[in-house]
Amino acid sequence: MKRAAITGHTSGLGASFYSLLDQHGYEVHGFSRSNGYDLRDYSQVSRILEQAKDFDLFINNAKPDYTQTQIVYRLAREWSGTLLSIGSYAVIDPPLWTDTFLLEYLTQKTALVHAHQVLTPISKCRLLLVHPRHLDNDTDPYVKQLIQELDL
Repeated sequence: MKRAAITGHTSGLGASFYSLLDQHGYEVHGFSRSNGYDLRDYSQVSRILEQAKDFDLFINNAKPDYTQTQIVYRLAREWSGTLLSIGSYAVIDPPLWTDTFLLEYLTQKTALVHAHQVLTPISKCRLLLVHPRHLDNDTDPYVKQLIQELDL
């Protein structure tokens, strides 16, 4: 049985991935505050990565601070599975935001893009980065399309 890990699995895109992977026969493990994993605490990130070291797929979905980027750097060095990071379409077509919270979000997602760009040629794992637009609900067809493209 294939094994998958998902950060931020309790709602939105993470919940959709969790459900679809489960339907495709994966053993799925979610990591979020709801089950004791606060990704703002880097020691928790280490705990997650240790628990997921034998997994086939890691969906890098939750975004607190620069945690997504840290996960990419750490897994690219030492892991051999597939890492799918969830970016943002705002990086592709930046909105005219002036709110500092939204600008910080954009900066964090831009750092994620940069990590993928520099690590893809040298990574031990398969790195994938997607930039979804706003999703309307937890069963968005975008998730189903990604599952098909990943050949899961």
